Amino acid sequence: KPPMAAPKSEGSTKPGFGSFNSGNADDMIRSDEWVPPERPLFIQELVESAVNGQACAFGRQMRQQHFLLDPEWTFVNHGAFGSPLSVAFEAANRWRTHVERQPLRFIDRELFPYVVKVTKRFANFVNCKATDLVLVPNATTALNSVFNSVPLKAGDSVFYLDCTYASVKKMIKHRCQAVGAAPVEHKLPLHASLNTADILQEVSENLPADSKLAVFDHITSNDALLLPVEELTQLCHARGIMVLIDGAHGLGATD
Repeated sequence: KPPMAAPKSEGSTKPGFGSFNSGNADDMIRSDEWVPPERPLFIQELVESAVNGQACAFGRQMRQQHFLLDPEWTFVNHGAFGSPLSVAFEAANRWRTHVERQPLRFIDRELFPYVVKVTKRFANFVNCKATDLVLVPNATTALNSVFNSVPLKAGDSVFYLDCTYASVKKMIKHRCQAVGAAPVEHKLPLHASLNTADILQEVSENLPADSKLAVFDHITSNDALLLPVEELTQLCHARGIMVLIDGAHGLGATD
C-alpha cells in the first residue's frame, strides 16, 4: 500500500503519479502528515552492525575500520576522488541488489517515497525547506543548472575569486560568453584571506556595480580556505546581487 496515494487522474482506475503507483511526489514532499517508508531490513541490519557506540580515533584506526583504502598508501585527496565510508559503499551495493531483484516493484512503488524521505531528511540537515531542495548527481550538474537559470544578459557581470574551483571558472566563462556578459575574477591577496573582515573588505571594494551574480566557495578546494559565506551573501544581497555558493566541500566539514 503506498504511503500516500495521489488523486486518480481522469480516465484512470488507479492512484499514482503519471504511470507510477507510488503516489504523487509533490504531494508527499509538501505534506506534514505524510508517513515515510520504514528503513529496509537489509539496511537496518547493516546500520546496527556498523554502529557499536564506541568512538573511533582519527588516523590509521579510522582508515582501517571505516574505509576500503589500500593500507600501503596514505590517501590525502578526498576532495577530488572518493573515498566513501565502507558502510556507505556496502549500503549502496545492497540497494542495487534490492532494485535488481524486483525492478518493477522498486521503480513503480518504492522509488518516489524513498526519494521524498531522503529529500526531507537532507533538507533538515542543511536547514532549508524540502521544496527548495533538489537531488542531483553531482556538484557540476547543480552548478550548471544554476548558471543556466540565471537571467544574464549583455552588460551584466559575474564576480568570483581566483580561488574558485577551476571547472567552476570554466562554467562561468562559458555562460558569460554565450550571453555577452563579463566574467570578473578578483585575486584574493594571501594576507586578506586570514580573517573575515579582510575578505569582506576585498569583496566589498572590488564587487562591480553591474554584477548580476557572485559565486563563492564555502570551502575552497585547493587551499581549504573557509569563506564567510553568510556575511558575503548579506553583502551581495544588500546591493541586489544574487549569490551562488559552491558548497561541495562544506557538508560534514563545518558546524
